[in-house]
Amino acid sequence: MKKGKSETILVVISGLLWIAMVALAGAGHWFAGLFALLGLLLVYGVLGSSHKGQFDLKLVAFPSLIWILMWAAAFLVGNHYAQAFEGREPEFTVFGFHPSFAAIVVLFWLVPTLLMGFGFEAVKDRWLSRERWDEFLKGAHEDEKARDEGDSS
Repeated sequence: MKKGKSETILVVISGLLWIAMVALAGAGHWFAGLFALLGLLLVYGVLGSSHKGQFDLKLVAFPSLIWILMWAAAFLVGNHYAQAFEGREPEFTVFGFHPSFAAIVVLFWLVPTLLMGFGFEAVKDRWLSRERWDEFLKGAHEDEKARDEGDSS
């Protein structure tokens, strides 16, 4: 596939997923909309791994895909307990929370945040190596120099 065409296709897919997410939520299908959001986040993860037209799918698999799977589990478990105890008080709590909210706190927020922090630390050189950072700084300085030379003429 031509360089840049993959990114264009992914950006179009992201736009369609945004529309799907908003349309589903607007039609009252908020739960399905959450899963459209997860698809959108996966597309963003793939786009974020791109460097000079190449995708690093290892970065998408860990930690990003793991995070998305944890969010899906949070949505599923949270929805299960929300329906199980709909209209009544639950027979038990988790850390003092309603079981549906505990699933969101643990699986959506706490574990993925820790996983992402440690996960990005583990793959930081793949994500933004010293070589890529130096290349970025060189390009930024060249752009600044070219802009300054253009201003003085």
